[in-house]
Amino acid sequence: MNFNGKTLVIIGSILFMFQLANFFSIDYISPSLERAQVLSAISSVIIILIGFLFTQFNQKVGEKVELIGENKFTFDPDISEDVMSELAWGSEAILTSTAAATILIHNNGKNILKRGITSNDIFTPGETCLSSMKGMKLISLANTKFYPGRNEFSGLCQNLPSILIVPINEKSFIIVGGWSSRCFTKSDEKWIKNWSMKLRNIFLQNKI
Repeated sequence: MNFNGKTLVIIGSILFMFQLANFFSIDYISPSLERAQVLSAISSVIIILIGFLFTQFNQKVGEKVELIGENKFTFDPDISEDVMSELAWGSEAILTSTAAATILIHNNGKNILKRGITSNDIFTPGETCLSSMKGMKLISLANTKFYPGRNEFSGLCQNLPSILIVPINEKSFIIVGGWSSRCFTKSDEKWIKNWSMKLRNIFLQNKI
């Protein structure tokens, strides 16, 4: 049985009703029984409140979206074999171990890698990506349906429901698009951010 917020609310409500039924069925109320009834009622209410809190904080992952694009793997042929091996390994790991549907790596004005479900259009960084690089901050768009600047990413895939923008350095970044809204966990974000730091050192060593 999956004990989520809704389950706790149901259990708490059942216990509270049992407590009420027991209270109205007894003929004589002693002080000890009265205390027990009060404690029972408080316990039931606490369980219900915890259930409501779980329901509020447990964000549901959206349904998988049929993305518009083709499954591709394109890369910059000028990238060295060693660097390309790292990019190929990392992008494959992200696509297979997270809810990612597509990934793009942009460096110094060029898209050096596009992999997964992608469009045939050319991706050009907009305000969101530039802001991520400038501030060196990961930006998470958990639900692009409500994001006014979502058209910035149509060059990667037209209808991505969720997006992570992870800066590598002040001229490079990674974009990871998910299959559904709110599909990336904090663990996914940390893993991709750590990989971006590894790429930063690789790019620096290879003067990319």
